[in-house]
Amino acid sequence: MRQFKMLMLVGSVFMFGTLKAQDVAPQPPVAETKKVEVKNDDKMKTLFSGLNSPKSKLRYIGLSFQPEAMATKLASEGTGIAGGTAMLHLNRKWGIGLSGYSNDRRFAPKALSSTNALALNTAFGGLKLEYTPNPNALIHVSFPLLIGGGMAQVDSLKNQTSKNGRDGRDNWGRGNNNFRNNGSSFFVVQPGINIEANVLRYAKVFVGASYRIVGGVTKENSTTTSVLPSPTASQLSGVNLNFGMKVGLFDYDLQRPRTSRKEKRMKRGKA
Repeated sequence: MRQFKMLMLVGSVFMFGTLKAQDVAPQPPVAETKKVEVKNDDKMKTLFSGLNSPKSKLRYIGLSFQPEAMATKLASEGTGIAGGTAMLHLNRKWGIGLSGYSNDRRFAPKALSSTNALALNTAFGGLKLEYTPNPNALIHVSFPLLIGGGMAQVDSLKNQTSKNGRDGRDNWGRGNNNFRNNGSSFFVVQPGINIEANVLRYAKVFVGASYRIVGGVTKENSTTTSVLPSPTASQLSGVNLNFGMKVGLFDYDLQRPRTSRKEKRMKRGKA
């Protein structure tokens, strides 16, 4: 009987040790479950989607107006040309816009006629591109390029200065017979270089030089006989001395931190 009890005790101890060893045995590692992100393709995409993304190459954008004046020569005689440009700025360095210029309608170069006072009216414009390597520097350079077309008209100076409501005010009008008979159209390319100064954050001034290259001068109505001469490409081409200013916003940050309306109200309340 005593031996039987001893066997029972030894068996119980053995079974308890076995179960305890199973409890502390290392468990096999559990594989991690990776989360699969589902892209939301239901959101509308536009031409400007992603502009405020950190991955976007377009960081800054701006818009400016640039009044400009030029001292130049037309038909070998000095004159002034005035106009302006509306330009879109990209990443501070690049610009693309539209330009337009014209000269004084009372300009009468003697090269057109030695006996009669003939006025030469010129207007041109087109697409303007500009590159500015270091726009944040106080003094920096820019490289504008104008590509477009224009019109030139030779007329009596008396007609140009008349105030009868037709000749003096409608020289470029669609119903103006003078332009159809004496006008010429042309192609123009004008590269240049400017020195700019940052006066304010929203204003710059510049001076520079450019060269007006005119080609493809074509008389509007080649079948009409006119005693008035037509300007040539060499008479319309020439060197320009430019000066003007740029007014606008040049560096609007598309990736700036956005402030909620609640945060704006809290800032106003603290102020």
